[in-house]
Amino acid sequence: PEFWGISMGQCRQLMTRCRSDPQWSDTCTMRDLVEVFVKPETKETGVGYALKQNLAKPLEVNVMVSHAWDENVSEFFDALERSVREDDVMFICALSLYQCED
Repeated sequence: PEFWGISMGQCRQLMTRCRSDPQWSDTCTMRDLVEVFVKPETKETGVGYALKQNLAKPLEVNVMVSHAWDENVSEFFDALERSVREDDVMFICALSLYQCED
């Protein structure tokens, strides 16, 4: 798990992709993010979203970030923007753990 990290830049890229998707809504929760965007992208890979983004060079985590499943996604990522440094590498359960049950 110590190399299942994701950068703030990668979080921004994810949000940009999500917001351009017709399934996106400003009311999306972390649960919605995982069900609609993360699981389809990681299905049958055996790795979480963060590691999938960094398979060639996994990122070592230096910040653990907690979230609530029913938390608004935009508010969550806005809080990260205010709270972490650009060079921080985060372990975010929704993105770092493999969420599919296959």
